[in-house]
Amino acid sequence: MDPRRIPFAKAHALGNDFLLVEQAALADLEPAALALRLCNRHMGIGADGLVVLAPSAVAQAAVRIYNADGSEAMLSGNALRCVATWLLWRGGGGDSNPPGQQQAPLDCIALDTPVGLRELTLLERNARRWIFRTVIGRPSFAAPDVPFQPRSHSSLLREPITDFPLPVGDTVVPVTILSLGNPQCIIFVYDWALVDWKGLGAEIERHPFFPDRTNVGFVQVVADDRVEARFWERGAGHTLASGTGSCACVIAAHLAGTAGRRVTVGVEHGEMQVDWRDDGMVELTGPAEIVAEGIHPWQE
Repeated sequence: MDPRRIPFAKAHALGNDFLLVEQAALADLEPAALALRLCNRHMGIGADGLVVLAPSAVAQAAVRIYNADGSEAMLSGNALRCVATWLLWRGGGGDSNPPGQQQAPLDCIALDTPVGLRELTLLERNARRWIFRTVIGRPSFAAPDVPFQPRSHSSLLREPITDFPLPVGDTVVPVTILSLGNPQCIIFVYDWALVDWKGLGAEIERHPFFPDRTNVGFVQVVADDRVEARFWERGAGHTLASGTGSCACVIAAHLAGTAGRRVTVGVEHGEMQVDWRDDGMVELTGPAEIVAEGIHPWQE
């Protein structure tokens, strides 16, 4: 049997990379299985996740995001910017246009996600680098929304969930816990050299208090308007950046009284800006780039 030809694009947002495909090209293929094979960095194309685009009656596209392990992520700020970049590069949808022949781009993109509509505004384009402001949404500090189920520690729950003593192995780690459409567990770091944050992230991702697993963000406050962050993401492991994770880091720092509401987040390969507005809405500003387009010869 001849292999099926699946058109794809690869994009990244500060190193957090995604494969983008159209639902129509998949037919009866299961996206989770596709993500497992294509996202593999040694035997596939390689990415942190797979994004499937489908038509939407209320937005430019409906998107579903699958982690590299095949599990579904309800929201990803970086993935949304990658999708918006691809849509605008192609002239708002349809078949790809050669560079220099794009239709006049829209300056605002609405994307339909499993947790609701999210809007992105194009602020700047510099060669392949597109910069968007994304309305991420309002954080929830309710344990059932995360979900977070601390069992015998339930008497310690307060909203917002800050400085919670999370038992990890033989120690206790103070964490801030919230939802931004996906679960976030944030840990403050004072000296990166003293923390095995990747090992800790891997352990906390599958902590029994998080029945759906969790994203883990590590944040060091540098100034009132700047933090440094690193990420271990549910279903992907170490990622070079995280959009919703950056937002969660700023929220945690602000709740702790160590940072303001408008903060630059330094990640491993650049920076993003987070604005936790006075009305409770969170906005994220950052870049995305198209890396390549191609055809994958899928065969069972």
